[in-house]
Amino acid sequence: MGDFRKLTSAFIDGVSVPEHLLGELTATDLVRSSHQQLQFYLERDGYLFCPGLIDQEDITRARTEVFNRLGEVDELELPYSSGIFSGRSKRDALYPDRGEFWESVSGGKALRKITNGHVLQDAISEIFGSPAVGFDYLFLRAVPSGRFTHLHCDAGFFTRATKQVLTCWIALTNIPLEKGPLFVVEGSHMFKDIKDEFKDFDVDRHKGKKASIEEHPVVFAEQRQARLLTAAFRPGDVLIFGMYTVHGALENHALDSRIRLTCDIRYQPASEPQDPRYFGESPGGTTGAGYGELNGARPLPEDWHIR
Repeated sequence: MGDFRKLTSAFIDGVSVPEHLLGELTATDLVRSSHQQLQFYLERDGYLFCPGLIDQEDITRARTEVFNRLGEVDELELPYSSGIFSGRSKRDALYPDRGEFWESVSGGKALRKITNGHVLQDAISEIFGSPAVGFDYLFLRAVPSGRFTHLHCDAGFFTRATKQVLTCWIALTNIPLEKGPLFVVEGSHMFKDIKDEFKDFDVDRHKGKKASIEEHPVVFAEQRQARLLTAAFRPGDVLIFGMYTVHGALENHALDSRIRLTCDIRYQPASEPQDPRYFGESPGGTTGAGYGELNGARPLPEDWHIR
C-alpha cells in the first residue's frame, strides 16, 4: 500500500473518518494503456489515478511561480519556496480587485504549461480517443490548515455545452492524508439517484438548489457501503474523473503550516461545443463574476471552506 497506511488519521469538518471507510486509489499506467483500456477503467472505477504524470521540473517551476505571488502579498513566510503560511495578507491592500489578482496568478506561464500543455492534453486525448482541449478557466487552490471540501459532483458546473467533460486534479505539493487530499466516493459514478438529481442541474441557473451534497461524507459513505478513496499524493500526480463521480477533500489538519497547493482543470473533446464561460480571454467563470468568484481569490487568512 506504499505510504498510504503510514499516514495519520483523516478528518472532515472535525469528524474522524473510520479506517474501514478509507481506501487507496488504484493507479493507472497511461503510457502502457490503450484508449480502450482507459475507457474501461474510467467506466469501471469512475476515475483514473496517474502518479507522476507531470514532469517534476515543470511542477517545481509552477509551484515556485505561484508561491512567489503569494509571498508578494505577504501570505507566505520566507523562503517562499517552503510554502509556509504566514497568517497575514496584504493582498487586498496591494490588489483591490481580487479577481484580477487571482486571474494573473492563474495565468502564470509555468502553471499553464502544466494545465494546458501537451502532456496533459495528449493524455486526455488518448482517453477520449480524439483531440482534447483544456478549459482556459482554472481552479487554483492554495489551502491552509483547517479547510476541507464538501461532497459534490461536477455535472452542475461544467456540462452546459457538452456532457463529455473530464476533471483533472493536479497535485503541486506533497499531500499526505493530514494535508487534506482529494477523495472520490467508491462507485459513486454509478449511483443512479445522484445522476438523476444532478444531470439537468445548472448551478448558475438553478440558484435555489445547492451544488453540494448535504450528508457528511462519513454518513454518506456508511449509507452507501462505500469507501472514500484517496492517496498520499506527490507533486505531479494527477487524478482524472467524470462529471458524476462524487468527491470532496479531507481536512487539512497538518501542524507544519505548509499550504496544500493544487490546481484543477477541465478537458473536453475539441470537436464538442465550448461553454463561453470557461473559454477565451478573461472568461467569466461559472457565475460570470470571473476569477473573483473563486475561493482562491480570497486572501488566505480568511475563514472559508471549499464547496
